[in-house]
Amino acid sequence: MAGIFGFMNYNKEGKGVNPEDLERGPLPTFFGILGRKFWKLIPINLIYVIFSLPALVLSFFGSSYFVQAIFPGLDMSIAEAALGTAKEADEALVLQVFEMTVIFFLFAMMLTGLALIIVGPVHAGIVYVLRNYSREEHSFIWSDFKEHALSNLKQALVSSLISLVVTVVFVVNLYFYRQTDFVSNSLLRSILITVIVLMYLIWCIMQMYLYPMMVTFRLTLKQMYKNSFFFAILKLPMNLLILFLSLLLMLIGPAIMMFANLGIAFLVSAFWYLFFAFSINILMVTFYAYRGLNKYMLSKIDQESANSDIGNDLTI
Repeated sequence: MAGIFGFMNYNKEGKGVNPEDLERGPLPTFFGILGRKFWKLIPINLIYVIFSLPALVLSFFGSSYFVQAIFPGLDMSIAEAALGTAKEADEALVLQVFEMTVIFFLFAMMLTGLALIIVGPVHAGIVYVLRNYSREEHSFIWSDFKEHALSNLKQALVSSLISLVVTVVFVVNLYFYRQTDFVSNSLLRSILITVIVLMYLIWCIMQMYLYPMMVTFRLTLKQMYKNSFFFAILKLPMNLLILFLSLLLMLIGPAIMMFANLGIAFLVSAFWYLFFAFSINILMVTFYAYRGLNKYMLSKIDQESANSDIGNDLTI
């Protein structure tokens, strides 16, 4: 069966977005789902954290390179040079090492939260459960997670490996072009860095659509990446807003709290990441992405079923 962009077969039936929810609008619908499913998000988040431990560990060690590529001025030797006595320097250095560790931890949560460094099958299984919540269908958390983590095993593993490679290439290129020794022309260097960052932003947006598409349609990875790219460009302003909200949930909010010297900041942040951060973020992203899939892909399939004459003309 032909579909959007002239390719794809849909093999998993679903009722789509409830018409009443469309009348209510996306925000009331989302917060209604969030309220009704709130307590179920806790075990979902725990499952995600436990089975994503390899990715979280890798993200933590990789975050040091990621942070230094983006903020090359961050250097833990600054404190030692700034203070007079050896004792003061040692104390300041310990404090700065601790602060840098916190920064690396926060960026590690972000890298996994944005589906950049993940265990692909785990992410696919959780996205399936939360996609069902997004279209207000029932889901058995553990059995559905396990079934769809396994059924999407190959594609999810490959896609997560591709995302890891893309992230490594981004960090290496960003670090390379930031060095004056390699690119002496400041204007050319600025242009190259801007292009690299914009390309990576598009990649981050593509990740928002990739896994909801994976658990909903039977497509090749090439087709999914092509569709995800079209969605990234087609809805760019809203995509950037959702990406910012993801950053707010996974990085900016906890960072502000931790560095505001609040007494219980670390406890609250640990509680947030362990029980809520990933599930709420993935629910938000999946809810948003699925509405796009429903509008531009599922509706095309319904139209094709009603009028077989249009067949291969189902393109955006």
